[in-house]
Amino acid sequence: MPRKIETALLIDDDDAFRTTLQGALRRRGVQARTAATVEEGLVSLEDAPVDLVVVDYRMPRVDGLTALPRLRRLCPEAAIVMLTGFGDIPLAVAAVREGADTLLTKPIDADRLLREGTTLFERPRAPFSGAPPSSRTTYKLDELERDAINAALKDSGGVIAVAAKLLGIDRRTLQRKLKKSS
Repeated sequence: MPRKIETALLIDDDDAFRTTLQGALRRRGVQARTAATVEEGLVSLEDAPVDLVVVDYRMPRVDGLTALPRLRRLCPEAAIVMLTGFGDIPLAVAAVREGADTLLTKPIDADRLLREGTTLFERPRAPFSGAPPSSRTTYKLDELERDAINAALKDSGGVIAVAAKLLGIDRRTLQRKLKKSS
């Protein structure tokens, strides 16, 4: 039987997003706490560890990427998910290298977050030691790339040339990737 997520900590400076996601998780039976800053989140984890840590990449003072090693040390068994408004492969690789289990793009709903978190528990994972990421987890690059492309297309209003600029790739490359995935 897969491990169930019973407790979560949401670290995000967007009050509306944080409280909305907290409410959605609570309605699904998860005891969810929140923190508006990385510092608040670290203090909260010192008091009581959780099954799932969700941290936003862009935060005031200390960003989520910088906080990942400390979050991992405080909750070595937790599923750690980094959220970002703009997913890209280099950020995903850096996030996993620093201690996250995965990087997901915003907006995200509670059901997908819980599904991803539960899936993370099922993957074999060595304790975080600052070792290269390949020894701890597997990458889901196709999924990360698809999420990044979808987010860029959404932000660009479906205009491929604008989405390609947001992704930092050539328009023709994006068209090939879209054709390949359909």
